[in-house]
Amino acid sequence: MALGLSMIMLTADTPIRVGDVQHQLAENWPDLPAATEAEDGDDSLSFRLGEELIVLARMPIPIPWTELEGPCETSILWRNATEEVKQHQFHWIVTVHSNLEPVANSTRLTQVTAAALAACSSAIGVYWGNATLIVPKGIFIDFAKEVLPHGAPLHIWVDFRIGMDSEKTSSGFTAGMKALGHMEFETEHSPEPPGKLHQRLMSLADYVVENGPVIRDGDTVGEDAEERIHVVYSDSEFGRQGKVMRLVYEQANPKNPW
Repeated sequence: MALGLSMIMLTADTPIRVGDVQHQLAENWPDLPAATEAEDGDDSLSFRLGEELIVLARMPIPIPWTELEGPCETSILWRNATEEVKQHQFHWIVTVHSNLEPVANSTRLTQVTAAALAACSSAIGVYWGNATLIVPKGIFIDFAKEVLPHGAPLHIWVDFRIGMDSEKTSSGFTAGMKALGHMEFETEHSPEPPGKLHQRLMSLADYVVENGPVIRDGDTVGEDAEERIHVVYSDSEFGRQGKVMRLVYEQANPKNPW
């Protein structure tokens, strides 16, 4: 059974009611199964969507700052993240228990999380633990409602951590692909500038999420026949567990120079 988990940050101890969450789900995603077996309490609520069990649990404490400090410092989606996230005093844990495939399970978790956010006036945002991402309330709801119907909202599912490792090379890796059923991407000493490397990793991640594990060990990827970047299944150079898809650039001077 698959388990999806997110955390909603609150600045006040505002209750989240099962009826309000169900109303948001029905209004924004009318094709979902009707909610059944609803149970409502002060510290938890639960219901079913078809065969899926949805559980929300109230935590009367903030999420530990040790988990949030790094994501706040590197957040692209949340301006003034450190200042604002430190204001939260409570959180709710959202879980989806299902037999869905990883992408479908993440889709359902996104819908339920967005519905709970909309149903809670003091909610300020989400900690998406699978990718160590923090996302402000409005942006998360917008992605769930506007992007999710058309494809994977990778900006709120996957962290693309990019940086320079010399004056003319950059490195980067993804965090969150494993939860979607795929290996993470990473590369070191890329001859591409950070912005272009971010686009490259985003494009590759979107491709495998859309098409499945179609990039094999030793395959070559690139925008055309002249751009040769080899994909190597290997241990992570960034200390993460399991195999990753590492990009190895054949040419020193890319099509998109600094």
